[in-house]
This record gives sequence, structure tokens and C-alpha cells, in this order.
Amino acid sequence: MAKVRLIDIARKTHVSEATVSRVLAGKPGVNAATRDKVLAAARSLGRTDDVLDDAAPLIGLVVPNIENPIFSLFLERLEAEARAANLETLVSINTRSEEQEAASMQRLARAGARGIVIVSGQHAHDETSIEHYLACVDNGVKLCLVNGVRPGLDASFISTDDSKAVVLALEHLRHLGHERVGLAVGDEHTWPVRGKVSAFEQHWSHEYGCVAYTDFSLAGGYQAALELYDQGCTAMVCGSDQMALGAISAIRDLGLRVPRDMSVVGYDGIPLGANHTPALTTVRQPVPMIARAAVRSVSSAAGESRQAPRAVFVVPPELVVRQTTSPPANAIGLKA
Repeated sequence: MAKVRLIDIARKTHVSEATVSRVLAGKPGVNAATRDKVLAAARSLGRTDDVLDDAAPLIGLVVPNIENPIFSLFLERLEAEARAANLETLVSINTRSEEQEAASMQRLARAGARGIVIVSGQHAHDETSIEHYLACVDNGVKLCLVNGVRPGLDASFISTDDSKAVVLALEHLRHLGHERVGLAVGDEHTWPVRGKVSAFEQHWSHEYGCVAYTDFSLAGGYQAALELYDQGCTAMVCGSDQMALGAISAIRDLGLRVPRDMSVVGYDGIPLGANHTPALTTVRQPVPMIARAAVRSVSSAAGESRQAPRAVFVVPPELVVRQTTSPPANAIGLKA
């Protein structure tokens, strides 16, 4: 059989010989749809380069930062799921703005990523543009967007049930006897925050509930705890474990104790929470479940590059009761 030439593959796929060469050499710089088309054509023509058998599909993983341990946990589980599915990964971090995220997605697409998983990205902000997402989808890159939903975008959306998370925490605190409870969250223009606030307002009396808007960080939790304690709260539900740990520091700096003077509930389920003193009561996100579903949603078979129809999945969280919650000081000994 005559050797299959680059020009033969190029003619069959309507791309340049240079592009065919890059694909067969396993080099980046070719989008996923073109890469799959070239590999399929090469196989059909009888080309047997090692790259045709050994080249694992590539997906991109995007998180806003790794300062918050929940994002490191997501990356760890996403990479583990990708390896199990015989996928290569490229990671992009520090995408704190729309411009940074768009640039990262463009780099991943140029490198040949057939799909991109974005955790807590700009899609969660209702005031940001979705043009960079639409551009990826138009170029055949599949998207899975974790924790946040945007209309008008064909992608897979997977979120922990924020409303259920707040209800679990509030039911726990109500059972302990707390009457005045605060909620500490971040940017009110994000979908996850709106879900948490809406659930809080529906399940706790306005007269006995307070909301503090700061950010999902140690400093944000510290500030929120001071505000909520000043408003007479005996317990607080935080939008992240990072916030909860900051809140505990603030209560201690006031010369008070957790949980006797202020009960604190976190959200995420980072390992640090279990090892903290006192160990953190939290609502745990099902990170392994989310990671598995996210990787599956962007790892279609070779040659199948079109984005699947829009799909929205909501997964249930789990309340983990530890040492940072107890009855309020004035109720200790009064409950049956």
C-alpha cells in the first residue's frame, strides 16, 4: 500500500498540510473539532502513526483561584476523573475577571481542548457577558459550568443545591434552639448567592434573620461575624468554609467562644474544616459526584464535537455536624 501523505489527509479534511502535521505530531494549537477530523481521516486512509493510537483527548479545567481550598479539591477530583477516562488535562487558574477567563478559554481551545470544565466562573455573575462561552461552543468546544446557571447558553450546568444547603443548616440551628440567625455570603449579583439568600428569607423570619454581604474569604467571614454578632445573632450560616474559619477568628478576637457564644456553620466541606479546632460543622458539596459528571459531559467520543443540548443538573449537599454548633448559651440546659 502506498504511503499516506500529508497532502492526502489535508485534501480529505480541507485543512492545511501544516495543520495535519501538527495533529500527527501531537502538538498543540489545533482546535478539538479539527484535530478529531484529521485523526479520523488519517485512520480511514490507513495511516498508522503512534499518535493515532496514543493521543489522549484533551480537556481544560478552569478555576478562579487556588487560595480557597475548595477549588484545589475540585481540581484534584477533576484530574482524577480525567485520568480514569484516559483524558489529558490542562489547568488554568487565577481567572478572577471576565477578561482573564476569556483569555484562558481561548488558550485551552487553541491547545486542542475538546471540552472545558469551569468551576465557579464568570457564568455565575449575571452582569458579565457570555460571548466568550458562545465563541467556544461555536468552535466545537463542549462546556460544563459548575455552580451557576446562565440562560441563552448551550452547555452542561452542574450545581450543588444552594437552597437545600441553607435549609439543612437552618433546620439544624432551629433544632438547637437558635432564634436569631445570620447568613454570611459574597457578591449578591451571583446565582449561588441569590439562591442561598432566597432560601434563607423563605425559611427564617425577617424579624430574626440578618444577611451580611462580604466575600467568600477568611477576611469576608471575619467582617461578617462582627456585623452579625452586633445584630444579636447567636448563630451564623456561612457561604463557604473559608468564611466560617474567618468568622471563628473574629468571635475569638471578641473574647468569646465558638460555639457557646456563636454557632458557626460552613459550606463546602474542605478537609481543613474537619481538622480545625473546634472541628467545623458544614454543609458538604458532593465534589466527587460533580467532578465525575462534569468530566463525562465534556469527554464525548472522538469525532463528536458538537455541544450536547443544554442540560442542568442539581445535586444534593450533605450536613456534617461537628463541634462549632450547639444550643445558644441562654438555652443550654433548658431544652428537653
